[in-house]
Amino acid sequence: MRYWERYDRRYKVNNILNLCSFIRSKARKLGEPFSKRGKRGRNFKISPYDYLVSFILYTYLDLSLRDNEFLSIAIFGKHVDHSTFGKAYDRIPYPYLRRLLVLIRNEIENLIKERPVLIADSTGIRIDRRYGKAMIGCKTTKRREHDKLIILVEYYPENRLIPISNADALMHSDLLSSAMMLENLDTRSDYFFGDAGFDSEVLYMVCFKKGIKPVVKQRSHERRRGRLRKRAMECFDPDLYRRYRGVIEGVFGGMENKRLLFTRYRKESMRSKHIIAMALIHNINTYMAIICLFILIFSTNP
Repeated sequence: MRYWERYDRRYKVNNILNLCSFIRSKARKLGEPFSKRGKRGRNFKISPYDYLVSFILYTYLDLSLRDNEFLSIAIFGKHVDHSTFGKAYDRIPYPYLRRLLVLIRNEIENLIKERPVLIADSTGIRIDRRYGKAMIGCKTTKRREHDKLIILVEYYPENRLIPISNADALMHSDLLSSAMMLENLDTRSDYFFGDAGFDSEVLYMVCFKKGIKPVVKQRSHERRRGRLRKRAMECFDPDLYRRYRGVIEGVFGGMENKRLLFTRYRKESMRSKHIIAMALIHNINTYMAIICLFILIFSTNP
């Protein structure tokens, strides 16, 4: 099967209307992201599911609220004011987007029977026109502020797929966030890969509890190593670490190429939801690519 055939099929199937239908169908399994506060007042111009779809498209295509207003008739069949979109986005819960991310990840896992490897890492999210004070030498200067995206991915080596199993945009500690995500994750993986930032007894305890071998590069320091750190040191394989640790950088590179690692929001709550939507888009692209590949395989078979 040639590359151009997969590429052509992907963009024939993965059009904007199919993408909207896909997001709606997955969101309906979780229920409406928000509802009316009371019986009084006007009804929604479009459904809460459509507001969720527009928020993901807003992130996917790097649109503005004015762009959403401009495209609302073509996509939703009704004119919706840009301020209405902004107020609706503010009501979409952060946990709802994370549950949708995990839901799509679970469906990807059901399509692939291979055992993955877990890899965790974080990256900075650039905030547009937001600067903080910083002391460099003896001078006070401005420095661009960044938010953080922490992700836990599952890499399927034979199928070359890297879905994001969970993501976090609120916590600033890589190891505590990844430990919490791993604790709540139902996975078939046997290995966890991470750099020295994930060298922690807490993370090792979660890994060994789930029967996962932590291949984590440990920090070199003089203090006495704990029991779990000694056990994790025995699991460390430098060849496996070099082979799999850098795979996650391809996820960040792909998101950077799509101009996803960037936000214009001022409110911290909206920035965190926007960041989770970036991870959500990666899983949607991965799922749609698998579906397109299945369609191409079955359509070419006699």
